[in-house]
Amino acid sequence: MTRTLHTNAPQRLREFARRSAAVGVVVWALLMLTATSDSRETELVHRIVFFAVLVLVPLGLSLVATVGQTSGFWLLRVAVLGQPVAAILTVLSFFIEKGWASATLAAVWLIFNAIVALFGLTRLLSRGLYPLYESSIDAGLLYLPVAGAWLIVYRLGMQLFGYGEMIILLTVVHFHFAGFAAPIIAGLTGRRLAEKENRTGRTFPVIVLLLVAAMPLVAAGITFSPWLGLLGTLLLAFGLVLLAALTIFKVLPAVPFGARLLLAIGASSSCAAMVLACLYSYSLVAHIVILRIPTMALTHGLLNAFGFATCSLLAWSRITQQYAPATPPQPRQAVAQPR
Repeated sequence: MTRTLHTNAPQRLREFARRSAAVGVVVWALLMLTATSDSRETELVHRIVFFAVLVLVPLGLSLVATVGQTSGFWLLRVAVLGQPVAAILTVLSFFIEKGWASATLAAVWLIFNAIVALFGLTRLLSRGLYPLYESSIDAGLLYLPVAGAWLIVYRLGMQLFGYGEMIILLTVVHFHFAGFAAPIIAGLTGRRLAEKENRTGRTFPVIVLLLVAAMPLVAAGITFSPWLGLLGTLLLAFGLVLLAALTIFKVLPAVPFGARLLLAIGASSSCAAMVLACLYSYSLVAHIVILRIPTMALTHGLLNAFGFATCSLLAWSRITQQYAPATPPQPRQAVAQPR
């Protein structure tokens, strides 16, 4: 009975999260008929945030659970079941004038993010650092509250560290897509390689290290120094290019055509998006205008959000539905020796 419960519970939760993401697409499409800002550029970024909370996050959560996982599973259950409510309240906060009322509604998203991060921490502490592909997924879960915290700052109308509201808003977007989605996508790639080849290869640990290390450097670059931001962007770009190469040469040949096409779009989009990100970071260091923020939102933002993150997660959702979900390594049990 216990074995059946542990096997079916993650599957039911995955289905709920996928359906939540599907409903989120419908809600997001309806929101396209509304307006939350007088600025076209700000309106575009708002819609990307809406897509993240309504679609991307539940889609990502649908892929993190494994068969036989018990540590902190109740936290994942609370997060998945509470995500639709938290997402709707977050969206509503954008239709209220910036201030305490708007920030209070957005704070529900931070609470939800904290539950997700606590689940990631529980997974990490119960399992340890290895396998690295699971730790990569944990990193994505742990980075999500950064997006929630900056969202509250944005809805309060504050301009911390002298940065304008657009920079703060783009930080919210960055930590949803690059902070949350990218490490999870890398972890799912590692899972698949471990299942298919019984190893992830020498490149994969480098990818995880680069993606995980890049996030705080990018944040430090926003807060303290453009040089730190450039370093973080270069590390992130290198990690995503390596991930794209690993996906194309190792994963694509062994997955169905539909998933193969989505992964190919995701890999190529991430490479193009990171070229633009590197140019923008360099322009901040060199004090020259190469790409303006509205241009970055229309190019890098859309490529990263819809090309890389969304297509990749959709591909892995299709793959996990076709193949048996991964089972985490179990601790060795002592075997009784006959006397």
